[in-house]
Amino acid sequence: YNKPWAVHQWLQQAKPTEDVIMIVDPDCLFVHKMEIVVEEGSPIAQQAFYHFDFSKNDVPMQVARKYCHNCTFLDPIAVPIVIHRHDIEKIAPKWLEKTMEIRSDMHTWPNIWSNRSLSPVGLSWTAEMFGYVFAASELGIRHEIWDLQNVPPVHKKLITPIIHYHVEVPLPDGRQWWKHSNDAGYNIPWPLPKNTDEVTTILLTKLHEAHEALGDTNHTWKTANKYELRSDGDEVFLNGSCCQGAELSEKPV
Repeated sequence: YNKPWAVHQWLQQAKPTEDVIMIVDPDCLFVHKMEIVVEEGSPIAQQAFYHFDFSKNDVPMQVARKYCHNCTFLDPIAVPIVIHRHDIEKIAPKWLEKTMEIRSDMHTWPNIWSNRSLSPVGLSWTAEMFGYVFAASELGIRHEIWDLQNVPPVHKKLITPIIHYHVEVPLPDGRQWWKHSNDAGYNIPWPLPKNTDEVTTILLTKLHEAHEALGDTNHTWKTANKYELRSDGDEVFLNGSCCQGAELSEKPV
């Protein structure tokens, strides 16, 4: 819930006046300034790892047929999203509504929808992504798909100003860095092998420089597993997202 709820609240409370808004994940690093202009009704977004094919009955289409009502198109998109303020003002409340509809129905999901060993969809953490796609489709807002990010190790050369480090980042010498590791904030591989690709070099250099400037985070998890429910029942951690367990159906945060 964190992303759709945050965007929805931000629009209501901050009341931005800028016409162009970009939605990214916290694990997106801006290497330099990015200048993109979109018109109302013509947002752009990154291609997601899933696809929609109306002729098939695979997991993405099973989910879509259940939760996307009277949809005639489905754009397989993810962040980064660049969108006009008027469009996101329409999408945001329905994005939250669709995400809540999907997640509140977890008890009915077939195992294949959330078990990532059976399907890459992993609906327990991609529900908000599907919620956005379905909200936009029900509102008739199409997105043009662009390459807006670099993902190490998929991309070797920098093609856009954004590096999205959502997967393991391997090095040629066998070392790796992964944001989910408990020591990710201070155990940054350094120095780097000379044959490290450009995208990985930029990412790990920026992380190394940040650690040199700021020091260790000294962060510790309150449970042995960072995805477990805390003993006091106050917070639920799901793949890095946090919601108030007692108020989940009314006030996700």
